[in-house]
Formats: sequence, structure tokens, C-alpha cells
Amino acid sequence: MKKLAKRIAALAMTAAMMTASAGAITQDGQSETWFDGVWALIDAFGLKAEHDPYVLQNYINKYLEKHPDEMYDVLNDILSLLDTHSMYLSSEEYSQGFSTLEGFVGIGVGLQEAENGVQIAEVMRYSAAEEAGLQIGDLIVKINGKDATKLKNADVASKLRGAEGTSVKLTVRRYGRDITVTCERRQVNRVYVSNKTMADGVEYIKVSAIGSQNDWSAFSEIWDSLPSKNTRAVILDLRGNGGGLIDAALKMANVMTPVKDAELAGVRYRDDMGGLEQTYSTGNALPLNKIVVLVDGGTASAAELLAGSLQDTGSATLIGSKTYGKGQGQFHIDLVNGDKLVITTLELELPKQGCWEGVGLTPDIQLENRKVTVNTKNLKPLDTSTTLRFGDSSDAVYAMTERLSLLGLLTEATGRYDGDVADAVASFRAAYDLPAALYASPEMLSALDEAVTALNGQTYLVDDQLQSALEMCRLAAAKPQQYTVKSDGSWTKK
Repeated sequence: MKKLAKRIAALAMTAAMMTASAGAITQDGQSETWFDGVWALIDAFGLKAEHDPYVLQNYINKYLEKHPDEMYDVLNDILSLLDTHSMYLSSEEYSQGFSTLEGFVGIGVGLQEAENGVQIAEVMRYSAAEEAGLQIGDLIVKINGKDATKLKNADVASKLRGAEGTSVKLTVRRYGRDITVTCERRQVNRVYVSNKTMADGVEYIKVSAIGSQNDWSAFSEIWDSLPSKNTRAVILDLRGNGGGLIDAALKMANVMTPVKDAELAGVRYRDDMGGLEQTYSTGNALPLNKIVVLVDGGTASAAELLAGSLQDTGSATLIGSKTYGKGQGQFHIDLVNGDKLVITTLELELPKQGCWEGVGLTPDIQLENRKVTVNTKNLKPLDTSTTLRFGDSSDAVYAMTERLSLLGLLTEATGRYDGDVADAVASFRAAYDLPAALYASPEMLSALDEAVTALNGQTYLVDDQLQSALEMCRLAAAKPQQYTVKSDGSWTKK
């Protein structure tokens, strides 16, 4: 039966699709058959559907009268000949196959599996996790006092969620130090945009999804605050961002593109649905010295549109690995029986690279993150009785920076205490709740030595992509600022 269904589907695509009203299967009413209604939807919205007289529709209907259990197979075989993204799904299949961007009850963290357990990949704004001080990179070692190091991602996520108002006790390992916090589970209305200042004049903005206009609003609020911080360089992290709203992505691209009337991107529909619609920049972007965009294989769809637009207009430098390669968009159509028709209706086009469907974007600087196994036997001895200061050059500085680099706070060890080392020391102090300072005190060196010793033998991922972007942005931020901030908070270009 399956072979016959595929043969029918192949023949059906050589004939084309009948133009008919699809309202009967998306609202009250009736089609001649259910297949007729879905066929009409494919014809009405499909990017590659045609409007010629039908040939095999009646034949397929007769076949399905005898084999009604094969309707899903027949429809999906037809859709697979259009493109790789179109499909017909039951409500159960849809809920399993498509992650939701809606809110949930939990503590407000995103998770990812690491070599030695599950670690926090995202801390959501205004969440219980943020209030408790949890950080990206924290390794979850205990949940309610029970070992969690052997649990999978889904198991940890399940244990962190629960009834609203209940609490969960979480122990995380940060730089070799175990920290225990208690978080109250509550409704998390996700905002997928967060930011932090990483160095003088350097702002880091993470956009993990473009799920709603709320994400554009959050991004816009962050962007509008940059002049008050005298920001001169920005790191935009789109790694793992599977996309979302196209118009929101284009709004983000616009506020980051300084050139006026530059083509940002095009959205191509069928000719009878409007054809190519292009979007151009307004040229009102804050004149920054540098924008670096981080991408990887999880960067897809609208996130690729944003990254590719900034790359093609020369507004940003892309660092990371090749992106996913999804340059088509779909309608998700609700049917009255609960089924879903996911149908490709548009292609996304960049001004220089065109449509990247199935190809992906190649970063300007291709760089993979490293897996590092901590081996303290190969480290130089660290003298924890001394104080190291900016400008020092010594073996003691080298021993300290060896350990800071193992923790991912530096890209490599050095014997000179320069600005990068001072920033790494400040970051370590903040992580260990030590007093803020740019020098390394005996107390700080002892904590550093203990942290690295506790990590001995463990393997973890070093974020070289972020460190490379940070170094590039630090250099750019050291150059003169291109705008002047007025007393009312607005700015003018110099």
C-alpha cells in the first residue's frame, strides 16, 4: 500500500492542484471529502503549487475510500515532493514535533547536556532562577538533595517543573564550587532576550528565539539603553536560535544597520500572493565601532535572516560555525479535527547570498569551541601567598592565567598581567562573591586554585567563540566613540 501511495503522490504532483475554497476544514462547514479540503489548502498556499486543471484528484479520493488509513501517508508523500518542511500531522504528532514558545511553570532556565551532566544554557529574565543568582554554565549536580549528574536533559527539566508555588532545591557547580539555592516554581512568560556588560564599552546581547513581538520590544529596550552606557561594541549571540517572527528579525536588523536604504532582505511569495517583498534600512542605527554576531548549527530561519542581513550589509562580523540552512517559511494551519497542515509559503532572500535553504550561512571567522579536560598535573605551581597586580610579568602570573584559561575566562595563558587578565580576574571574583578588584589577592588565588583542583579530570566546553568576539570588541571599544550622548539620553553622530 505504501508504494502505491507514493506512486499516486508522484503522479499527482505532475498533474496539478485544483483551486477550491479551504474554509470547510478550517472552520464550520463541509468539503466534498477531507482530502479535497487539504488538497485545496495546499493549492491555495503552497509556495510551489500550481493552478492547472486537476487530473488525479478523483482517483486519489477513490483510493482513499478503500484505504482511509493511508490518508496521512498520501498527503505527506505529496507534501514531501514540494519541499522538506511541509507536512500533515495529527495534533499529537504536532505537539511532539514542534516546541512551543509559550510560557510554562518552572524556575526559568534553559538546559543543555554537557560531558559531565546537564548545565544551564539560559537564565530567563525576571525568573526565579535569575533572582537566585543562577548563571549560564552552572552544572546541575543535585536536585532536592539527590544526585543529578547522571540525569539526561529531559529528566532534569521534568524535575525542575512542577505545580506553581512549590519549591525546588538546586545545587550547581560553578568553577569547582558547589552552590545551593532554593527556587519557587512559578509561571514563566518567556522573553528570549537578555544582556550584560562584558567589558568597558562592550555589551553582550543573547537572543535565544524570536518568539513574539515581546522579544522585539525587549531587544529594542536594551538597544535604546546602549548610549547611556557609552557602548561602542556589541556581541549579538544567536547560537541555538531556531528562528521565529520574520518581521521582528527585520526590525532588529534595521536598528543595527547604519547605512540608509540598504536592502536588508526579501521575502518571496508565489506571484499570485504578492511575489517578492523587500525591506530596506532607515539608516538611524546607533554608530557603533563593531558588531559581532555568534552563530552555529542551531541558528536557523529568522535568526539566519538576521545574521545574514547584517553580514551582507557589512554591518557585522559573523563568528562560529555554519548555520542550519532553513531559508523557507511555513503557515501552520489549524484544521477542525485537530490536525495541522504545515505548508511552505515563502522563501527568504538575502541581498547578496540569496536564499540559503539547505546551504546555511558561512561565518566570516569559522571557529569551533574546544572540549577541555582539566589536568592539574601539567600546571605550574601557583603561589597563593602573593598579590599580583596589573603590569606584573612573572611565572606567578603565568600560573594564575593557566587556571583562568582552563575555566574559560581567558583564551590562553600569559606571563603578563594585562587588561584581558584583569577582566578575567574580575569575572572570577564576581563568580565567587569576592570583593570587586582588578588585582589578584591571596584570597582570590586560593579560591582559584581550589576551583581548578575540584575540576581535575572533568571535561567541559570552552566558549572560544565568545572569547574571540570579546577580544575583537574590546579592541574596537578602545577606539574613539562615534556618537555624543545628550542630557535627555538621546544621541547625535559625531
